[in-house]
Amino acid sequence: MSKKSIEPPQDSLGRMVSITSSRAQQILARMLEPHDLTPQQWIVLGVLWRQDGVSVGEIATYMRSEKPAVSRLVDRMEKAGWVQKSASSSDARSILVSATPKANEKRQLLRLYEDLNEVLLQGFSSEEVEQLFSMLGRVRDNATKNLSLK
Repeated sequence: MSKKSIEPPQDSLGRMVSITSSRAQQILARMLEPHDLTPQQWIVLGVLWRQDGVSVGEIATYMRSEKPAVSRLVDRMEKAGWVQKSASSSDARSILVSATPKANEKRQLLRLYEDLNEVLLQGFSSEEVEQLFSMLGRVRDNATKNLSLK
């Protein structure tokens, strides 16, 4: 029996976006490795660098993730010294998350997505980049509309 590789359809947008996203995450993880951060931790810190003292629920909404998963992530980040938690003064049931001085020393990583974009968009003209973002935005909007119809 010969081993032939099974080739996926070349025109599958979902597959192309999924593979591209996975590879972008791998590149981002490599960029963050020297800083002892994961992409998920970097996203949390990015939220806090933009607005400190945010609830776990707000972070979960931003990350489009489940609150319990983000809560566990924040707990691990607190143990590692990246964030600190405190009770909200306006809602005793709500916990606010803030960046620590250790995290703020890495604030330059806020713009790391620009470095990642530079890698991913090598060889593209500025017009092509603008067109790509416009088209991907339209694809996203179509997907969102489709989901809201259900």
